[in-house]
Amino acid sequence: MLKRIITAVVCIAILIPVLIFSDTWVFTLALGLLALLAVYEITGCIGVRRKYLLACTSYLFTAVVIFLMTTYFMEFEKFIPTLFGIGYVYLFLIFVFTMFSCGNIKFSQAAELVSVTCYIIIGFLSIILLRKWPETGQYLYLLIFIGAWMTDTGAYFVGVLFGKHKLIPAVSPKKTVEGAVGGVFGCVIGYAVYGLILDKCFSVSVNYIALLILAVVIAVVSQLGDLIASYIKREQGIKDFGFIFPGHGGVMDRFDSIIAVAPVIYGATLLLPSTIHIFG
Repeated sequence: MLKRIITAVVCIAILIPVLIFSDTWVFTLALGLLALLAVYEITGCIGVRRKYLLACTSYLFTAVVIFLMTTYFMEFEKFIPTLFGIGYVYLFLIFVFTMFSCGNIKFSQAAELVSVTCYIIIGFLSIILLRKWPETGQYLYLLIFIGAWMTDTGAYFVGVLFGKHKLIPAVSPKKTVEGAVGGVFGCVIGYAVYGLILDKCFSVSVNYIALLILAVVIAVVSQLGDLIASYIKREQGIKDFGFIFPGHGGVMDRFDSIIAVAPVIYGATLLLPSTIHIFG
């Protein structure tokens, strides 16, 4: 427990300045490094870290996509075709290397590597995109972290105090139905408080109905993201993805919910009409 607390304090001390400089290259660099570490953890998890052609191609793909995001942001006429091209090259190379391994690398391993790598990249890219959203990005991107962390907090405390009915024991034996409901309430409370702070202290126009509906959706997605990561670990027979955060595991252990939540919030911001945007 002491190790977990010390790690949490250190991480918060590092996170605060990163958030303060979230409108600079520091934020993008930090997220890019986290994405690379997450992909590194996945290569170890599925047993291809020493298959250097596969692993290094995945690292390079992750780094290139993050770099393109910082170079071509909002210039989608350039970014989308470029991303399409390098995405195809990445897939093609992974499959070619797998084929030439003559059975040394299973196609199922290659497919898992590709799918989880893309999942990780989409998650971290969504954070960058949301932070750079015109006018309200500085408020929107924090919904990702607040939603994931408040859901986790609510689920933990309600689960410990009132949890009796197992949610999905084959995947995560400790999670309960009561905890899942507590996670929804935790996210709703977190978003409501955040909205009030922005409204009263920063004079930001807040669409509370949209915000609270989003809170329920994000609470569900956040817990599903956590369960997805748990399923991968259980399937591979490991306890944690990594050890970069002593007592907490690796990047994927700490950012599993955030990776799941970020694309949903970015997608809602991108696709919903401006009349029902969360922040005016």
